[in-house]
Amino acid sequence: MAFSVPTQCKSNNQAEVMAALYAIEWCNRAGYDKYDLELDSMVVTNMLEEKDTNNLKLKNIIKRTVNAKEEAEVSISHCYREANQVADFLAKLASSSRNGTFYFSYQQLPKEAKGLFQLDRWQLPCIRRRYDKCNFFC
Repeated sequence: MAFSVPTQCKSNNQAEVMAALYAIEWCNRAGYDKYDLELDSMVVTNMLEEKDTNNLKLKNIIKRTVNAKEEAEVSISHCYREANQVADFLAKLASSSRNGTFYFSYQQLPKEAKGLFQLDRWQLPCIRRRYDKCNFFC
């Protein structure tokens, strides 16, 4: 299952925690009692593993996420950005859309996400390309 849901967040960590909470609550409601959750934010992964944070803005949502996590056997792990390109693409899609979308099969994924998914499935690296900004004043 994958999702792309727009939300209002003040930081990338808040967005990551809200996505984790959303995913955990969805899995719990769907009746899953054992599953893995991969996050590409080491900071948020540590907050959820330690079950607390010093960040007062995130304290309540971390507590809600930890409580939801305890309803099932959830394994939370960190994965590097290169291994999380599909989630990164869906997050960018949500930021430019007003509607939330759920994907329950490979066929439902957007074309760009399918390619990234296949690279991950084949365990091939996904190389990020950065373009230098054009400087007309050289």
